Amino acid sequence: MSNYLSVDCGGTKTAFLLCGDRGERKAFCVLGPANYMVNGVENVLAVLRDGVEQVCARAEIGREEIRSAFAAIAGFGDVPDDVPMLIRRAEELFPEMNLKLGNDTDNALAGSLLGGQGIHVIAGTGSIGLGCDRNRKRVRSGGWHHLFGGDEGSAYWIGCRLIQHFTKQADGREAKSALYSYLIDAYGLNSAEAILELVIDKWEGRREEIASLSVHAFELARRGDACARQIFAEAAGELALIVRSIYTQGTFDAPLRISYSGGVFRAMDYLRPAFDEALSDISHTIVEPQLPPAAGGILLALEAAGEELDGERLSNLRQADV
Repeated sequence: MSNYLSVDCGGTKTAFLLCGDRGERKAFCVLGPANYMVNGVENVLAVLRDGVEQVCARAEIGREEIRSAFAAIAGFGDVPDDVPMLIRRAEELFPEMNLKLGNDTDNALAGSLLGGQGIHVIAGTGSIGLGCDRNRKRVRSGGWHHLFGGDEGSAYWIGCRLIQHFTKQADGREAKSALYSYLIDAYGLNSAEAILELVIDKWEGRREEIASLSVHAFELARRGDACARQIFAEAAGELALIVRSIYTQGTFDAPLRISYSGGVFRAMDYLRPAFDEALSDISHTIVEPQLPPAAGGILLALEAAGEELDGERLSNLRQADV
């Protein structure tokens, strides 16, 4: 019996999915973030080691029983000179495994469109887009480091915007809205200035903590706060720019198929109008992902082993519940 492993490393969490020969789920676990450019190479390797050990133990198999594995690592390929080092370190860590590394856009695109042409946009802790056109040309856009304002439209970006509006409302540069009192209450702040203690001292500026503020932005938008809804409209505009950049660099059939993944898209009701408006000159359709990124990694592991996706495997992967 062959086994296939998918590892989906993101800025907030890392998912490990182990499947059998027919795509049936055998084990699954979630560990912490694993973006090597943010969390460091040693941390990513430790997460990979611990996750593989956990799923193998749950499935009661050894590493050598994994026929093929695909690890989608956030940041992989962004610095081309780092690629050989990352591959070498992974091979040293898992000498008994046929492990292929890629970016976390690769498995997302594979799962969402099942290998067909189109564009996949990720808006989780960070943001990035990947497209595959009619000629199988692959184009990426976005995904620049958050430290200098990149990852536009992501949960981190939304969290930063929420803090910016809070501080503007605190000192009178902007009229106070429900946003201000909501954050005061949500974090038990005894003053507006306490937001600095929370973000800088308690959170130590950690990206995933700031990204978690996007949940509050969503709740505020749901309650009708105009400022929060504007943040999502601006995020949609940034994500549309990623799509447009990829579209102009490839050759896509009409209508352009656009799929998505990441927690920001839980706010699709507040993203969709501005997103569609920004792309109104491009014939497009937004399609729900066929499979989540973790299951998409199984498709790439199967491909690396020379196997094809058939109906039974697809059906089982859709039931993997990841």
